[in-house]
Amino acid sequence: MSSPDMSKAMVEFLHLLATEIESNQALGRRLARPFQEYLQQQMEPKPAPVRKKSAPVTAIPDNFDPFLIYHDQGSVGLYAALQDFDAAQCKEVLRHFALDPSRSYSRWRKQERLANFIVERIKAMSDKGKVFMD
Repeated sequence: MSSPDMSKAMVEFLHLLATEIESNQALGRRLARPFQEYLQQQMEPKPAPVRKKSAPVTAIPDNFDPFLIYHDQGSVGLYAALQDFDAAQCKEVLRHFALDPSRSYSRWRKQERLANFIVERIKAMSDKGKVFMD
């Protein structure tokens, strides 16, 4: 196709085709159909990409402080306070108060297990360093 003779032949063919299309409108409409379909497809608005919905943010009450509850009421009081929370809220408590930086709780689904883990972590953090107090 790169030879000069072929290039001249292609140019001559396209000029003859353009002349024929100008004189014969029916032929022009038939040849224009694929181009019109292509242009319509290009002009149609593209649908927005579907994004995954992020998990709804669960909030814990503003005045909830597990350290204060543990100090005032002990582990039983803290466990009782956590009974009102669902699993997502318990995970939010763990995240908000940085009770487990390794996020080992992230796959747990049961509220009871998460509540027990919160009580254990609060107790461990509250008792940390008490051996040196005496």
